[in-house]
Amino acid sequence: MLGQRTQVRKGGIDAILETDWQFGKESNGLQANNSARTVNINAVAMRAWLGYTMFENRMKPRLAVNLDWASGDGDANCATAAACRTAGGTFENFFPTNHIHMGYADVQAWKNMFQPAVSLQFRPTERDHIEIWYNSFNLANARDNWYRGAQGAYIFSKNNNTKKHVGDEIDLTWTRMFADGKVAFQATYAEIFTGGYMTANLPNSPSRQSWGFVQLWMNF
Repeated sequence: MLGQRTQVRKGGIDAILETDWQFGKESNGLQANNSARTVNINAVAMRAWLGYTMFENRMKPRLAVNLDWASGDGDANCATAAACRTAGGTFENFFPTNHIHMGYADVQAWKNMFQPAVSLQFRPTERDHIEIWYNSFNLANARDNWYRGAQGAYIFSKNNNTKKHVGDEIDLTWTRMFADGKVAFQATYAEIFTGGYMTANLPNSPSRQSWGFVQLWMNF
């Protein structure tokens, strides 16, 4: 894997562009011992954001737009013959979670996805921090699967699937700082609204899902 990360900060503006390319060979999973590496890996991913912070305002509000994309593979579910899958186009997220970056509910991996997002953050007091996020979950390739934050497939796409919009997530997070910011209590509520992909590929999908958690974290 090769990649680059470029970060710019000037005044109230902050921007980041990260691009990654994966290459090599892997087994197609069809041989008994998976020893034959017949699949050529060629996968890419990108993350970009642009934010602006009003430092002159007492609450330091920051508005940002994000775009995350990771390639998928139209033959990801092909397992009927050794010749059916010769290219590995699904980007593999090397890390077990994308918490915060792709939604607090952890339902989206950085693989076969296209996700625009917008966020607003501000500090009503010196010790309190509020975040409001909107994320739109979409597949990059309709023939590939929807992958969860832990990297496994949430839903295996049908062979004839054409739907890409998985759903939308809205997050509300409150963080309370203690001990000069070294200790904090955080509470998050997330609401996910079902898109056409879930309805088409998982019958009887709920129209919405609710997630929530609280945590205590410390910096050393």
